[in-house]
Amino acid sequence: MQVFLSALLAIFIQNEAPAAGSGRVDDILSKLQQRSDGLKDIQASVVFVDDDQINLSKGEKKGRILFWMTEPNPHFLIHFDRTQTDGVLGQQEWYLFDGRWLYQGVERLKEVTKQEMARPGERLDLFDIEKTPFPLPFGQKKDQILKNFDVTLALPSEGDLPGTDHLILAPKPSSRMYRKYDRVDLYVHRDVHLPTKIVVMKNNGLERVVAEFPDLSNQSINTGVGERDFQRPAAWSGYKEHVEELVPAGD
Repeated sequence: MQVFLSALLAIFIQNEAPAAGSGRVDDILSKLQQRSDGLKDIQASVVFVDDDQINLSKGEKKGRILFWMTEPNPHFLIHFDRTQTDGVLGQQEWYLFDGRWLYQGVERLKEVTKQEMARPGERLDLFDIEKTPFPLPFGQKKDQILKNFDVTLALPSEGDLPGTDHLILAPKPSSRMYRKYDRVDLYVHRDVHLPTKIVVMKNNGLERVVAEFPDLSNQSINTGVGERDFQRPAAWSGYKEHVEELVPAGD
């Protein structure tokens, strides 16, 4: 019986996911931090899937992302040239963020919405799904991740991306993320040390948002992206523009 219990305990320990503070999780987050500290820009393809079981709707968008580390907030440009909602093909969409204003261009509507996301000098958390089309996992700091989430390393499974470590981030009750996310899954590439896939669960798992960067590699990083790459797309010429300013504090 003692041998059996010892064997059973060994199996349990072997299959228990390492938690934050364990050597492996700490190593992954430290390398992610080191890569983030040296990150200037990223160019990569992106596949975005929004699976909403509450409204029984599923959308998929494919395109490219440009990401440029600037202060106090990064710039990004996401251009989806292929979109599909519930099996129906759509038209192009753009998301352009200049560090303060987020522009959303929709070809189908021939409209651009200009939304103020921050006041001058204010820093945003682009991990917040309310601030971006999907949580942007680039430039995230180890201390901020551990401040907002309990982190564990998932055991290898058949659905994992090759060459990645699967981190499970459970929002801490003290974090404002606790009200927004059930959990966040990061698939961190072992060579690039950046997430190549992020999965966000909301509303008891009934809403699932996935962003994957299938060709992200060391060649995608620090390629010389600059201000010239974040001009308003020529396709917006003639589009109607709507402006949404931040509500003044106290209103």
